[in-house]
Amino acid sequence: MHKRHFLVLTASLVLGSLVSGSLAFAEDAEKFPLRKTFNEIKVIETADLTQKAGEYAIVDVRSPFEYSIMHIQGAINLPISDKKFVANAKQAAADTKKPLVFYCNGHRCAKSYEAAMMLTKAGDSNVLSYDGGISDWATSNPQLTVLLDKPLDPKALINDAQFKAHALSPKDFMSKAQAQPAAYVIDVRDSFQVEGVSLFPGRDIRTGLDIAKLKKVIGTAKEANQPMYFYDATGLQVKPLQYLLEDQGLKEYYFLQGGMAGYFDMLSGKAK
Repeated sequence: MHKRHFLVLTASLVLGSLVSGSLAFAEDAEKFPLRKTFNEIKVIETADLTQKAGEYAIVDVRSPFEYSIMHIQGAINLPISDKKFVANAKQAAADTKKPLVFYCNGHRCAKSYEAAMMLTKAGDSNVLSYDGGISDWATSNPQLTVLLDKPLDPKALINDAQFKAHALSPKDFMSKAQAQPAAYVIDVRDSFQVEGVSLFPGRDIRTGLDIAKLKKVIGTAKEANQPMYFYDATGLQVKPLQYLLEDQGLKEYYFLQGGMAGYFDMLSGKAK
């Protein structure tokens, strides 16, 4: 009798463990949707990286602009877009004599996985992806996060609702900017994304994502007491820009939802 109870209990525990493991896997798959796509890449969780940060060379693979806005304390910036990325990453590993941990923006950003894959294919398998990215790190470790060259104040973190409060549909963005001819319209697209197309030819100010240029035009707009309208290629590049705008004390500013891609979708009838 006791043996039967023991077997039933053992089976229940095994089944419970399997169910619990399956639920955890499903939760991870939903939270980190790209892990399935890059299942050969080893990842590190926030708690582990926090505890063992000194054992790794932490590499921010985003653009210099994104890095200058916010980054993990002590991280080095090696943009994955740089043609010398693999060579630079290998040099960083050699200089630090530590395994590399790559990160980008967060759960749906593929750059950290792609960086790890590139290094793996180049013969360095001692690499990890921190796919929680700067978003998870800043929330969990504000004291180990740098925002605009200063320690991050948790109160300065911008959530989705705060971003959406300044985002306008293409139709509203166009009509509102047209109704304010003295307002500043800023094109922050990279030069290779422009292709000679502007929303307001002759009026747009092209700064790209250059902090020095942006600070200058923001100061001019503030002095003239005029609102600012920003657009990029897809609506994603302007997100970190909001930290700079808030830091500079700008109150009336707007982003184009979906960027130029969203504008063209409106023209084609795919979006309003």
